[in-house]
Amino acid sequence: MAKKTSVRAARDRWADWALVGVLVVALLLGWGVMAIAEGQRGTYTNANAGLTVHYPQDWLVKNDENLAFRAVNPDSGEFGTTYEVRVQPIDTTGAATSTLALVLNNASLLRAQQGTAYRLFDVVEGPRKDGQPTMEATYVYVAEGGDFFVQRMPVVVEGLDVAVAQGDKAYVFSLLAAKDAFAAAERDFRRFVESVEIKK
Repeated sequence: MAKKTSVRAARDRWADWALVGVLVVALLLGWGVMAIAEGQRGTYTNANAGLTVHYPQDWLVKNDENLAFRAVNPDSGEFGTTYEVRVQPIDTTGAATSTLALVLNNASLLRAQQGTAYRLFDVVEGPRKDGQPTMEATYVYVAEGGDFFVQRMPVVVEGLDVAVAQGDKAYVFSLLAAKDAFAAAERDFRRFVESVEIKK
């Protein structure tokens, strides 16, 4: 009887080690896939703004004289998920959070003129970036096609602005995405903001 128990115990130990081995292999495969995905990023440097951004490689970078950076996902439906970066000078004598809140309110006024049915939801303090405080604004508006010869339905767009101060400049990172794609896009956007390099 004792022999039967020891055989079963040995078999259980092998099963435990096999499970540990499968978990290690799965973790290594996951890490490898993540490393490959992160390696497939484009890099854009704007020397005037003092920043370098890493964006998804298959996105289209678009020039805009009012922005330090703009990239659009061409495969994200009727409204292309968009990352934007604005840079503006700020007064460094005031409190950083109130200065950034003012920057976001100014950006909000600008967006209200560009979109239909614009609504600002919230301006709150966000997580720190590189030890600096951040402020975040969330909003929604309706995007209508600018081309009158193309018939398409208006799209409800959700937006998130993240503002951070660095020296005498405020950097506003924006995510614009169709309402049904926003939650998934926000995860990647926050990684994008974390990966931005700002020259000090």
